[in-house]
Amino acid sequence: MRKEVSIIIVNYNTGELLRNCLRSIRRSLSVDYEVIVADNASTDDSIALCSDFKEDPRFIFKILDSNYGFARANNIAAGDASGNILHFLNPDTETGEGMNEDYLTVIKEPDAVYVNQLRNRDGSLENGPKPLPLIRDMFFWYFCRKKARVWYKGASVIMSREVFEKVGKWPEDYFMYAEDLDLFYSLYRCGIPVRSLPSVIFHFGGGSSSRKWTDLEREVVVQRSTRQFYRKYFSKFQYVAIKLYFIFHYLLKDPGRVPSDIRAWRLSGKKRVEGESFAKVLKSK
Repeated sequence: MRKEVSIIIVNYNTGELLRNCLRSIRRSLSVDYEVIVADNASTDDSIALCSDFKEDPRFIFKILDSNYGFARANNIAAGDASGNILHFLNPDTETGEGMNEDYLTVIKEPDAVYVNQLRNRDGSLENGPKPLPLIRDMFFWYFCRKKARVWYKGASVIMSREVFEKVGKWPEDYFMYAEDLDLFYSLYRCGIPVRSLPSVIFHFGGGSSSRKWTDLEREVVVQRSTRQFYRKYFSKFQYVAIKLYFIFHYLLKDPGRVPSDIRAWRLSGKKRVEGESFAKVLKSK
């Protein structure tokens, strides 16, 4: 039986965060929904912790045979989803009752893509619009902001199945990070508007990467994926120009960050053999 909304969650070793996310969904949502958890071959007890949800037919657990990364796992789960509205949600989040009205908005106006504000542990809000890291959009961000194209973190993204197919699904060029940047850039290329919904989702951050990587390792992955984004669409000049801008920005705003940022930039340019550990990459000269 088809559902109004399919909530898709990609999990990898998120422990109790996933269980808390599913509990919040069951507690707060009244729309006709299903939840598909695509588990990227987790090695922790996160799926076992959610055993009580397996008796609820609205919750479906798809255990993948390998860690396919964020984008590919989302696309696999979307292929099994029955809903016309797809909500891609991180496992380190919790929803509130306001999501019911948000879903009704998306159902009535399905030609756009929607995002939610995220509230951090300390009460601060994140996921505000950020300019696409392109020379054109960085210029407009400072001098004519309404003309700047923006993107959002992919922790909560909602769209109709038709829009999902039109934009080409989640870009599988990346294992982790930059797939949300690529997705929003693709939305502009397809002429699909992006709108912000009023309800707030609680975001506890970290998820699986915080348990596996150091800050430097995570930054290396971020920058490696960012390189791939520029390589896919733009010249090397654009990438270097934007990177130099951010280094200069950090020199003015947070100079202590510059050495680690430059080191991560250098390491992100090194070729990595499939299956090679981060420790080996980080130790290489």
